[in-house]
Amino acid sequence: MIEWVDKEKVFKDPVHDYIYVKDRLIWDLINTRAFQRLRRVKQLGTSFLTYHGAEHSRFTHSLGTYETMRKVLSHFERNFGWPTDDRVRLLALCAALLHDIGHGPFSHTIERVFQFHHETWTQRILIDDPEVTNILQRVDDDFPQDVADVIAKKDKFPLVVKLISSQLDVDRMDYLLRDAMNTGVTYGTFELERLIRVMRPVGNDVVVKKSGMKTVEQYILARYFMYSQVYLHPVTVSSDVLLRHVVARVKTLWDREESVFLPAELKPFLSRKAEQISVAEYLELDESVMNYTMQRWTRADDPILRDLSDRFVNRHLFGVVDTRELKEVERQTIRELFRNCGLDPDYYLSFQTATTGGYHMYHQGITLVDESGRDLGDISKHSSLVRSLSPESKFRIFCPKEVLRGEGKYKPIRGWLDAMKE
Repeated sequence: MIEWVDKEKVFKDPVHDYIYVKDRLIWDLINTRAFQRLRRVKQLGTSFLTYHGAEHSRFTHSLGTYETMRKVLSHFERNFGWPTDDRVRLLALCAALLHDIGHGPFSHTIERVFQFHHETWTQRILIDDPEVTNILQRVDDDFPQDVADVIAKKDKFPLVVKLISSQLDVDRMDYLLRDAMNTGVTYGTFELERLIRVMRPVGNDVVVKKSGMKTVEQYILARYFMYSQVYLHPVTVSSDVLLRHVVARVKTLWDREESVFLPAELKPFLSRKAEQISVAEYLELDESVMNYTMQRWTRADDPILRDLSDRFVNRHLFGVVDTRELKEVERQTIRELFRNCGLDPDYYLSFQTATTGGYHMYHQGITLVDESGRDLGDISKHSSLVRSLSPESKFRIFCPKEVLRGEGKYKPIRGWLDAMKE
C-alpha cells in the first residue's frame, strides 16, 4: 500500500513555509490533469475585484489543506496513536488534497445558475475520472468510494470527516490564513501550530484542551471577521451578483434559441442537465475559458448581455443599499418601479441576504476537555467571546449605481430605496 517517492517533494508556500510530499500516491494525484486544472480556478471567485491580491487558486488551497492535515495526523500519531493504519492515514490525506477538485470557474457563482454542486462533481471525478480513480485504486478497489464518502460527510469514517468538515477542520484552517494573506487583511490570522497542538482525537470526535481555549477563540474570531469583512464584502457580493446575471442572461438567450457566442466547453452546461454532462466535459471548463468568453460577450448583439458583461469585465459594478428585511409586496413594488424605468429587474436588481460566519453553538460544536480528558462541554459554555459571535443576517439591495444616485428617470426608485434603508 505504501510507496514513497524517490526523493521527498517540497512546495514553497506562503502560509506553511514548506509543503512536504513523501507518498507516491499523493504526488501522482497532484500531477493529474483534474488536479492541475485547479490552478485555473480562483480560490475566492470574484473577490479579486475587491482585493486585488486575491488571485490565489484552488490548487494552492488544496495543497495547503493537505499540509494542514499532514501536520494534524503527525501530531495525533505521535501523541495519541491515531491513525492506527496507513489506509486511514492515506484516506485523510487524499480527502484533504482532493476535497475541492470538483470546483468550477468562479465556484459558487456559476453553480447557482447551472444548478450543480461542486461536492457532487468532486465525488464524480473521484469515481469516474480514469486517471484519478486508477491512482486511488492502488490502495484497494474500495478506496476511491471511501474518499468520496468522506468528502460527502458520510459516517463510515466519522473522525476523518470531522477533520475535513466541521467547525474546526483543516479546510477552514488553511483558507482563513491563505485568504487573509492574499487579501492583505490582518484580522484573519491565528496561531496554526498552537491550535494543532491543543487538538486531540477522542473516539469519533476531535476535541480541544481547555488550556488552548484562547487559541480557539482567536481562530473563531478570525473566521467571524473574514466572513463579515472579506467573504461578504458588499463589493464582492456585487460582482458575484453581476456575474450570475450575466450567465443567467446567456442561458435565457440560449433557451430562446437566440444568437449568442458560446465556446464548445460551455455548451454542454446549457444544453443538458448536470447529471448528463460527462466528467471529461466538466473538466474542460475553467476560468481561462470563462474570461475569454466574457470578453466576447462585451460585444454581444443582445444589449442586456453586452451591458452586463462590460460592467463585470471593466469593474463597473452594481451599488448597494443596506435595508431592513423587506416584505414580498415591497419587493414586487420595487421590481415594478424598475420595469417602469426600462430596467429588467431580473438582471438589474437583486435582493440579497448575507449571514455572517458566527459560531454555531448547536451544530457540530467544539468540545473542550481538561488535562485528564474529562469532557467539559461546548466551548460556548466557557467563552463569553464565543457566545457573543452568533451569526447575524444583513439585508441588501444591489442595482446600478446610476439608480442609487437617482439620476433622471431613476429618481422615483431612489426615493423608495431611501424609505427602506436599515
